[in-house]
Amino acid sequence: MRYIATIFWGAILGEVMGFLISALNGSTFNPGSSLVISLIFVVLLFVLPVIMKQFDTTPAKNSK
Repeated sequence: MRYIATIFWGAILGEVMGFLISALNGSTFNPGSSLVISLIFVVLLFVLPVIMKQFDTTPAKNSK
């Protein structure tokens, strides 16, 4: 459920960022490309911890 909520809010915040950036640049707002870029970024944030865990060199703690 947290992944769905994160994708939802990532899409909304990505649309807002795309609108603000296009307004500041004086260009036209393209919601499709803004949505795709924000969703790619959110999925990258899901995958990044898994990739970075492979390079972790600290020893794991043993829990009793």
